[in-house]
Amino acid sequence: MRLIKLYSGVALFFFLSLTSFGFASAAPRVLVLPFDIQYDGDLSFLQKGISQMLASRLASNESIEVITMDDPSAANLSKPIGEAAAMSTAAKLKADYVSYGSVTVTNENVRTDARLLRAADGAPQVVFGQTGKNQGDVLQHVKLYATEILKALGSKAPVLTQPASQPQQQQHTAGDESHRHPDSLWTGAVSTGSTPIRMMASDGKTEANVWRSLKFQAEIKSLAIGDVLGDKQNELVMINDNAISLYRYADGKLELIDEFTGEKDNTAIRVDVADINQNGRAEIFVTNLYSDKTQLKSYVLEWDGTHLVKIVQNADWYFRVMTVPGKKPVLLGQQRGMTELFTKGIHELAWKNGTYVASSLADVPRGLSLYAFSSGNALNEGKDMTVALTSDLRLRVFDQTGDAEWTSSERFTGGGGYMPHPVDVNDSKSEVRIKRYYLPQRVIITDIDHDGKNEVILINNRDVMRNLLPNLRILKSGHVDCLQWEGLAFGLKWRTTDVSGQISDMAVGDLNNDGVDEIVFSVVEIPGSAFNSARSYLISWQLGK
Repeated sequence: MRLIKLYSGVALFFFLSLTSFGFASAAPRVLVLPFDIQYDGDLSFLQKGISQMLASRLASNESIEVITMDDPSAANLSKPIGEAAAMSTAAKLKADYVSYGSVTVTNENVRTDARLLRAADGAPQVVFGQTGKNQGDVLQHVKLYATEILKALGSKAPVLTQPASQPQQQQHTAGDESHRHPDSLWTGAVSTGSTPIRMMASDGKTEANVWRSLKFQAEIKSLAIGDVLGDKQNELVMINDNAISLYRYADGKLELIDEFTGEKDNTAIRVDVADINQNGRAEIFVTNLYSDKTQLKSYVLEWDGTHLVKIVQNADWYFRVMTVPGKKPVLLGQQRGMTELFTKGIHELAWKNGTYVASSLADVPRGLSLYAFSSGNALNEGKDMTVALTSDLRLRVFDQTGDAEWTSSERFTGGGGYMPHPVDVNDSKSEVRIKRYYLPQRVIITDIDHDGKNEVILINNRDVMRNLLPNLRILKSGHVDCLQWEGLAFGLKWRTTDVSGQISDMAVGDLNNDGVDEIVFSVVEIPGSAFNSARSYLISWQLGK
């Protein structure tokens, strides 16, 4: 009977998992090869932009899995890419379909030719050809070609037609472009990122500029914003597994500055940045696990002028930077116990003798873990309070004595990041069960809309299991909630548009260095697994401009 129950439980798990992900492994795999650019000059930016735009449009349809290859030399592909080379590469990468093509640019016109072949037998599924007057027309060609591919693969796609030429006097200044859709900015030397588009928050009144990055073939676990280079400009730091990437936002895109790869079999789970050692450059605090994610081996990176280097390693701290509005950032740390995930004390850490040491105990209500709370004037009553997400996923407000003053009726579900936690069954060392401790999401207190009152900002994902299974989350969509105290309780002020997938982390900071903070969050569209390659992207939500 025990075996039957076990098999039934496993079968139920796989059934729930497969229905949750919509049998993603059965989705057709489309290989998008770089277009060959035939032009007497350098248009490499155009080649990369076409591939990324086509891949992005196809990947927006959840029933298609897209494979990209931005560097044809890595696969020994000769130019121009012909049918034989395309078919051979598709076979190597186990793609179901392969797309390849060319753009020919002359003084008089531009022509786009492309084909989609079925990898099994080389049968053409789409044969595409369009002519335009200038490089700007290539955008419309790519859109039309993507539409034809979606139709050929049985996906619903809007009918696109060639638009009439725009009058030449219709020009836009650099200031105008920050409010335009990225598709309208393809005029030749375009960046491969995207520019903000205007959107409305859930209240129908709050306007926002929303920017979305191109998609990463990785699962973004955590992110932070700060002046890492020490040049009075902010950079973005994000982690996926044990890779730490440093980016600068410029002209609507993210430019990679440097990347640090951690040790093999290590997993970074949380990142924060702040200039705690007061040398003018923000340190990168990486909470890192090893030994099957059951032990701490955290480290700290700093920019040395050319690269990210370790200034502290093998630290037995969970790191967390807490910023209270109007005060300097504080570095907090908590240690792991022999059997428990967190020891009882949360410490303020200070830079001393080339490392970070405990300077004092933080004044935190009992029972809260390092990542579960934030402090500040959240109620707009002139005094600091602690706002926390407790283990039941409810938002609570604690007064200065540690007593709970308010508890939400709603639950707020964070991301899917977790730490395995071995638990003895019936106090027997011979039988151990692995439980999941899901990392609490960030609770941020800030005046994001500059109305003179603080708001509480936090992630809210939708769990298909409705939080009924503490050891399993299946997250299908999410948004960011902005709450404000209304005298007796926190009320919803507005929320961002729902996104498909899960929001894994969030930061508030001036990503684009325009003097105004944005809410920046990472969306894991497809988590990495044995059945799927991971895919994620970033969203920046800026109010009032």
